[in-house]
Amino acid sequence: MALEEKREKRPPVTPMMIEEEAALRNGSRGLPSGSWAEAAGPRPRTTERHIAVHKRLVLGFAVSILALLAVTMIAVLLSVRFEECGAAAGPPRAGGNGSLSGAARQPPGARQPPDRPEEKEEARGGEAAAEEKEEEEEEEEEWQRRREPPPWARPRLPRHLRPLHYNLMLSAFMENFTFSGEVNVQLEVRNASRYIVLHAHRMHIEAVRVAEDKLAGGVRVARSFLYPQTQVFVVVLNRSLEVQRSYNLKIIYNALIENELLGFFRSSYVLHGERRFLGVTQFSPTHARKAFPCFDEPIYKATFKISIRHQATYLSLSNMPVETSVFEEDGWVTDHFSQTPLMSTYYLAWAVCNFTYRETVTKSGVAVRLYARPDAIRRGSGDYALNITRRLIEFYEDYFKVPYSLPKLDLLAVPKHPYAAMENWGLSVFVEQRILLDPSISSISYLLDVTMVIVHELCHQWFGDLVTPVWWEDVWLKEGFAHYFEFVGTDYLYPGWNMEKQRFLTDVLHEVMLLDGLASSHPVSQEVQQATDIDRVFDWIAYKKGAALIRMLANFMGHSVFQMGLQDYLTIHKYGNAARNDLWNTLSKALKRVGKSVNIQEVMDQWTLQTGYPVITILGNETTDNVIVISQARFVYDSDAKPKDPTLGDNSYLWQIPLTIAVGNTSHISSEAIIWVSNKSEHHRIPALEEANWLLGNINQTGYFRVNYDIRNWRLLINQLTRNHEIISVSNRAGLIDDAFNLARAGYLPQNIPLEIIRYLSEEKDFLPWHAASRALYPLDKLLDRTENYNIFNEYILRQVASMYLKLGWPMNNLNKSLVQASYQHEELRREVIMLACSFGNKHCHQQAATLISDWISSNRNRIPLNVRDIVYCTGVSLMDEDVWEFIWMKFHSTTAVSEKKILLEALTCSDDRNLLNRLLNLSLNSEVVLDQDAIDVIIHVARNPHGRDLAWKFFREKWKILNARYGEALFMNSKLISGVTEFLNTEEELRELKNFIKSYEEGAAVSFSRAMETVEANVRWQRLYKEELFQWLRKSLTH
Repeated sequence: MALEEKREKRPPVTPMMIEEEAALRNGSRGLPSGSWAEAAGPRPRTTERHIAVHKRLVLGFAVSILALLAVTMIAVLLSVRFEECGAAAGPPRAGGNGSLSGAARQPPGARQPPDRPEEKEEARGGEAAAEEKEEEEEEEEEWQRRREPPPWARPRLPRHLRPLHYNLMLSAFMENFTFSGEVNVQLEVRNASRYIVLHAHRMHIEAVRVAEDKLAGGVRVARSFLYPQTQVFVVVLNRSLEVQRSYNLKIIYNALIENELLGFFRSSYVLHGERRFLGVTQFSPTHARKAFPCFDEPIYKATFKISIRHQATYLSLSNMPVETSVFEEDGWVTDHFSQTPLMSTYYLAWAVCNFTYRETVTKSGVAVRLYARPDAIRRGSGDYALNITRRLIEFYEDYFKVPYSLPKLDLLAVPKHPYAAMENWGLSVFVEQRILLDPSISSISYLLDVTMVIVHELCHQWFGDLVTPVWWEDVWLKEGFAHYFEFVGTDYLYPGWNMEKQRFLTDVLHEVMLLDGLASSHPVSQEVQQATDIDRVFDWIAYKKGAALIRMLANFMGHSVFQMGLQDYLTIHKYGNAARNDLWNTLSKALKRVGKSVNIQEVMDQWTLQTGYPVITILGNETTDNVIVISQARFVYDSDAKPKDPTLGDNSYLWQIPLTIAVGNTSHISSEAIIWVSNKSEHHRIPALEEANWLLGNINQTGYFRVNYDIRNWRLLINQLTRNHEIISVSNRAGLIDDAFNLARAGYLPQNIPLEIIRYLSEEKDFLPWHAASRALYPLDKLLDRTENYNIFNEYILRQVASMYLKLGWPMNNLNKSLVQASYQHEELRREVIMLACSFGNKHCHQQAATLISDWISSNRNRIPLNVRDIVYCTGVSLMDEDVWEFIWMKFHSTTAVSEKKILLEALTCSDDRNLLNRLLNLSLNSEVVLDQDAIDVIIHVARNPHGRDLAWKFFREKWKILNARYGEALFMNSKLISGVTEFLNTEEELRELKNFIKSYEEGAAVSFSRAMETVEANVRWQRLYKEELFQWLRKSLTH
């Protein structure tokens, strides 16, 4: 058996350990060796001179003595047992043991729990139960006297123990989706206590033992129980563990390989008509406890030695390489993995699958493998990811000056996963759609998505895995850096794409400012008290705002000094934990080394600990030449919305703002100057500020704030864009568009200003301003698309798009060309303009899409250009009959290319036919038809369709219990679903429906529903206050 083989590798056992092993197997509690000798040892012999009796009397006496000894032995054995965790499960007992109960739920071949015959239970009798009950009551009274909750009822683990090392042995039974495990945890005692509290959830614990390392003595377990309220397992000892001593905690357990998305779960795929299964883990942030008992908080770093026993038809993977494999005669194999460095539980990982792989090696000797379905590997779908991973490891090693820390990195592509990817150290897991790429049928945008996800996860091997946040309140320390480096790393791979300077603005800065402009937003660093709070910190504020603040910091520090500071930070804290102040202190020291003195903590605390961001307003002073008034205030979309913290009004917010500013005219723009704005209102003298000159703030949008001007300055900027837009940088052109649309939406600007700005786009040849305009128009379009005057808005946008659409035309079919041969900027611009033209009803665009779809159907050969396939599919489904929908549905089922599958599924949501949309919504919850992670996208895309918005909203309410049960524990998923379904509701009736729904079902997603409520209230408010103003201006504009 595998467990026996594993034992052979342990240090030599002591006699006491042997006795306790025997006690564990026999279901009895071992006695101290002295007691055992006392009970079972021979009695003193009586001398012959005191015995003068008949031979038969001697014989009878001897028989009596033997009988007495036998009775004594039986009594001792019946009175002792090894302490098991079973029925005692509450606070102190709260019912069952988790998802499994007793031997009946155990996998074949797993350890069976110790026998408990009726006689033995009766022997324990009411007396033992009464004693335990009395102990529990005394314990409860003790904690009540102290006026504090017991250690197992607290939101965080007690600090008196620290895990040093885990030896984890697993047996995976893929035929019935169960697994058994034995974990041995070496513990260091910091403070004396008789309680061991660690995380364990949804598992059946069979046995527990505590022994003192390097000594013969064990520690008696008084009792043990699971406490589901805080997802912990509690071991109560007969005596306190001694300070500065080391102990070994051994737990034997079993559990299910769940059919869900967290913990140790299962997924499947079809190959040659046969369904194949795999098991994979997702532990972040708090789900390692579902796979093995552990100290499941990031501060508890330890080393891990993992062994996995599985059928020989599978292979197993973990964070480290396989050290040895032991094959058994019955077709099973046990893989023993090398010991890990110090690491946290949330990025431990393993998988059991029958995938194949391709591999490469970096210059420094790191082995990189990509594992995926055999057919995907055979087609070369993983080759792109494998090649850029090798290059990116080399890039990060050079940039950070810290080598990659493990001997290998495996990339695992799985069909089902709750997130795009997870950065497990040495075994990063990706959902197939974010790592597999077939160049013959993948667009540039799909290639970009795959690239950036890989860049993100590789950055985590340093920020997150090597250096880990102390606690989840600073999760942005890893996610913000990984998100920022998505753009830096992609620039390394594709230098001409200008990702960090340009695409960052539209994809990160502009997007997160929409969310962070809500009164219900929260700081980047927010207090996290309990497990339910942890999920809430993983949102776009942590990822995208974190990245935007890091970018702002890098720009005002200077990129080379910033890089030097990061190198120091990683070197100092590697294999350990760090908090935000550790980062601020290291960066401040880096600035001092180059002669600059800025207190980074003082500046950045205002940005990370306060909610939201400022709007800077720059006004010309009409009484004094060359003097401007600069003021700051918190930006919010709905001024009527109640702030999250009612004690802190919007006027109380202050930031230290690195405002860069430049002065320009029709032919020239000055070099930028930096002004640190730290007061509510300040006066500043600006040289050369003549009457015809305009001011521009936040140069290249490096700062995390919006800039507003007086109307005169806005007019000068609009005039500049119309006459010669290239005087203003491409980044600032995009920034002006985004700021203007959002300032108008919030009521800071007249509604016509942003629409006047985009008139210049007919001459704009750069992608970024078009992309900014497209993203800014999208929410405005959704506010208007069910109004009776929508055609006026629609016509205005089409006029702005028409000339550029004619100039650029449609791309040629490029099936035989490399994705990156074409100019990225040019092709993305063409795609953006075609998307706007088709979305707003350009007749030629519609005809072209219908022709391409018809050609595909008639020839059964897809000649649609790769970069616009999603646009053509969606347009064709919306315009053409039900046969086209059925054709796309058939192609969705038949294709094996993950990139194609994704856009085919999204195209089905574009139909104008409400019956088809309802059919699709109902099918989305069938996991055999639509993968769990894709069902959310189906519902959201139907909600974005004006013909399906009410259907998706109704479906969401009716199916909420099912959806919440499926996605409630998964980061992002519930919040993404709630936001996606509600963000474009904008009528009084829909607002009432939302309020009523929240009253009934808010449990489990209160923050997301609060955000949804504020968004819909702002939409209704905008309709009431500004819709008619917008339409009046549009009518006048179209008649001139």
